[in-house]
Amino acid sequence: MQARIRVALISDASLPAAEATAARLARDGLRVLRNYPDGLPDGIAGTDSDHAAFPDVRLADVEALADWAYGRAGHIDHLIVSDNVIFPMPVETISEEQFATFVDRNAKSAFLLSKVFGMRMAADDGGTVTYISSLHDDKPTGCAVAYSAGRGAVQMLSKEMALFLGRKGMRCNLVEMGTTRDIAPALDSHISPFNYDIDTKVPLGKLPGPEDCAAAVAWLISDDAAAENGASLRIDGGHLLRYLDR
Repeated sequence: MQARIRVALISDASLPAAEATAARLARDGLRVLRNYPDGLPDGIAGTDSDHAAFPDVRLADVEALADWAYGRAGHIDHLIVSDNVIFPMPVETISEEQFATFVDRNAKSAFLLSKVFGMRMAADDGGTVTYISSLHDDKPTGCAVAYSAGRGAVQMLSKEMALFLGRKGMRCNLVEMGTTRDIAPALDSHISPFNYDIDTKVPLGKLPGPEDCAAAVAWLISDDAAAENGASLRIDGGHLLRYLDR
């Protein structure tokens, strides 16, 4: 009897860490469905392929995404929640509407994806939910309040889902990515030196990259991590541990 091919859905495949994760999982033999909430990139076919463009901040849209994914593959084994929208704007200037919009993109989307796919996966053969997030779920940015607030919400959501879906045999974990070179300029604050001159701030001597995130996700969804549920795996080269030199 032929073994069932594992299927992963990536909620926002447009981001570098998500692209690297999709490539890694495909190399590992998984079928990878990719969603692009902001629209398909040029040159990629639509819903007749394994690529789709469903927004994910309204329940009806996420249910439509799930219908498409299950229609394409028949089952989902691994949900990778990768929405990660940075909006550099400090407390004193961000509007109520802007705050709500970007918390929705970073946190409400994660809740809806977890709820819709989690319940369907639990009713099927179970699986895993893995959140690609940021160390700014613990560390303030000093420049992007809606971003860090949304990241903090996702950190706790991952633990709530681990508690709830864990009872149904599923595992939910979170990857806390450190500041990568491509996003460092957007997180440079005039009141916090944390991401300024980022190459000098990482004790390991090298910045994490998308492939590091992909390796972490691949491990967390594998049988080697069968006891991991509710874990936060930080990939930052020790950045969060560093204090300024005397």
